[in-house]
Amino acid sequence: MTKPAEVAPAAFPVTGRAAIVHDWFQGYHGAERVADVMRTGLFAQGSEPDIYTFMAARELLPPELARSIVKESRLAKIPGIRQKGHNPGRWRYLLPYMPHYFRSLDLDDYDIVISSAHACAAHVRPRSDALHAVYCYTPMRYAWMPETDQRQVGRLGGIVFERLRAWLRKVDREAAQRPDLYLAISTAVQERIRRCYGRESIVVGAPVDVEDISPTQPKDESMFLWVHRLVPYKRPELVLEAFRGLPYKLTMVGIGPLEQTIRERLPPNVELLTWVSRETLVRLYERAGGFVHVGEEDFGITMVEALAAGTPVIALKAGGARDIVRHGVDGLLIEEPSTKHLRAAIREVAGQRWSRPALGERGRQFSRDHFIRRVLEPLREGVSSADSHARQ
Repeated sequence: MTKPAEVAPAAFPVTGRAAIVHDWFQGYHGAERVADVMRTGLFAQGSEPDIYTFMAARELLPPELARSIVKESRLAKIPGIRQKGHNPGRWRYLLPYMPHYFRSLDLDDYDIVISSAHACAAHVRPRSDALHAVYCYTPMRYAWMPETDQRQVGRLGGIVFERLRAWLRKVDREAAQRPDLYLAISTAVQERIRRCYGRESIVVGAPVDVEDISPTQPKDESMFLWVHRLVPYKRPELVLEAFRGLPYKLTMVGIGPLEQTIRERLPPNVELLTWVSRETLVRLYERAGGFVHVGEEDFGITMVEALAAGTPVIALKAGGARDIVRHGVDGLLIEEPSTKHLRAAIREVAGQRWSRPALGERGRQFSRDHFIRRVLEPLREGVSSADSHARQ
């Protein structure tokens, strides 16, 4: 079982009842971990919020998180539809029903509602005098950016999906006008929120577990690291080709459908590891002289982990990397994903001296405690505003 988020000493300064609404829990990954950090970190111990969701694979979640889930859709539990462990089931076919499900949730008992949303969780309708805040990982990709997730288009069928898309955009934009506050996981997502919803938001980067990573361990300056899923948009083939013939080593860590293709093309100075333990991964971060990230992400947890280890990052100047990596300070940002640009950046990073303590401190600016403090500030202001309106 994956280690759950730990309870922070800080407590949310409001005594009213609270709920977190998360789209779905298909495992314990990035968004699910953020929801768990909000559950344990924003509220006083013993006053954790109830959690509402569409689907929860409870057996894959930390027990305390699973017990906090008070409601999920009955349709998502139907045999043949429901997810069983890592078997994904077919509950995503119910996407057209999800806006109605979240709109119909009874949240009248709650004074504050936080939607943890990348799909329909922000469609909930709390009491008019309750504070409704949204932590947004991205506007609904299926409505606004279907080209970035062809899996969903394939599940529903291209023609059917295109007919649904206009309706999804309409109801999603309407729902986005109701929350009191939007928080965005990155500047890139903030720009999407403005473009898709016409709403302003506050950027608060995701919380990253960096407490077990040290920037003071000995480095192998000739070794670079790449840690991602082996899928096309992460560009693993571009990365291995960029290292071909260079006097540096590359360790790639990942699993995915491109594994066999990658193994067949590995040059002598590149190795591919599949699953590794957290302890082994941390040691790799700490030993590496540089970290490579040329996919475009909404945020980019692995970049933060590398920085926490005192490792400079080479990243594409797009998505969450723009918030995490300061060019020339924390590493280098390349303008386009090409072997030419990446090879030049590799040589430049290897030829420079980097301040390991400064890089480690940069990584810790995205820690769990920093996340909690940055979320608490606008929430406090929102609660105070809601309280003043209630008294009028």
